[in-house]
Amino acid sequence: MEAVMEAARGEEQPSTSGAADFDSHGAKDRLLRKAEAVLAKRTDRILLVLERCTDNQNYLACLRTAEILGVQNVWIVLSPRGMKNEALVGGDGDEEPGPSGHHHDRPELSKKRGRIARCSSQWLDIRTFATTAECVAALHADSREIWATDLAQSAILLEGTNIPLPPRLAIVMGREADGVSQEMLQAAHRRVCLPMYGYNDSFNLSVATAMVLHHLFVCCPEARGDLTAERLRSLRLDWYGRLARTDAQRAEFLARVDDPPPPFVDVRRPDEHRTSWVPPKIARKEEQAASGLAEQKQTIRDQAENGGSA
Repeated sequence: MEAVMEAARGEEQPSTSGAADFDSHGAKDRLLRKAEAVLAKRTDRILLVLERCTDNQNYLACLRTAEILGVQNVWIVLSPRGMKNEALVGGDGDEEPGPSGHHHDRPELSKKRGRIARCSSQWLDIRTFATTAECVAALHADSREIWATDLAQSAILLEGTNIPLPPRLAIVMGREADGVSQEMLQAAHRRVCLPMYGYNDSFNLSVATAMVLHHLFVCCPEARGDLTAERLRSLRLDWYGRLARTDAQRAEFLARVDDPPPPFVDVRRPDEHRTSWVPPKIARKEEQAASGLAEQKQTIRDQAENGGSA
């Protein structure tokens, strides 16, 4: 009986050895282990297509969503009308063109767009196409089954988990105003739709993209971590070099491509590395508001003291 109780107590105690499997400050090979944790959950099975997106904020938010959910491939059909809010700045502050090749207009807008993307594009494989026809042809050449999001009543609702995914799926999200083009709908093997229960008849594009991708993974959790050994090595060559901060570190990291460290069990950062960030403009307004409030309180106290002495 004592042995059973001791075993039970042992199960209740957290494993001290398991702590090394989580991201922690000063962990050996921390950057590479984080990369391996991300690679372990990446998928080539699900490919996201953004067709004719016209708002760069939505576009960047979709890239961030795809990256954080583990979708490695994003294909973009450019809008013939260009984009509003078109600006993209990388996380290191370097200017990058938007998806149609145009650079930013105002620096403050560029910084804002860059924060939305959180430099997601550098960890994704992105292809752009001038027309829907070019994209469809490339999807066929890549042996993709095309699922297009559509609000038609004939579209299959993405609810429940009994929705088998094809071995190579392309999920298409359409333009903000009118959705997926008729040309893409005609090329689609299936039309799908998110369930909706209110008076509004559509979600914001970036919200819909997040919900659709999440549901696909719920239906097919085995899609995560399906990269081949060759594919993993190719991404390591790219990512390890990007993660390095010096030439010496880059050489050190690339020497580990064929001998990578074990991944962390979770990609969440330790608490000491989870710092909040407030835009300077908002921070200044908060400081001014706090200062004004303090002055008001002092005025009330002064008035109360003067009134009391009278």
